[in-house]
Amino acid sequence: MINETDIENLAAQIHKIWARWFLHYNQNATPQNIHRWTILAHTDYDQLPETEKAKDRAILQELLSVISDNQV
Repeated sequence: MINETDIENLAAQIHKIWARWFLHYNQNATPQNIHRWTILAHTDYDQLPETEKAKDRAILQELLSVISDNQV
């Protein structure tokens, strides 16, 4: 069962992932990248290129690691 400590640990990890994305975005927000990211945002997962799916799986692995470490 997930308790408040688990929720806080997972929320902290979500924030780290968001912060990393934001910093990347802030450094790479060219019109071309914004266009590409907009297209990706409107694309269902199963229609993504394998390279983009791999990025999503890597983020999931990070979260699963945190969950495992906290035995949620």
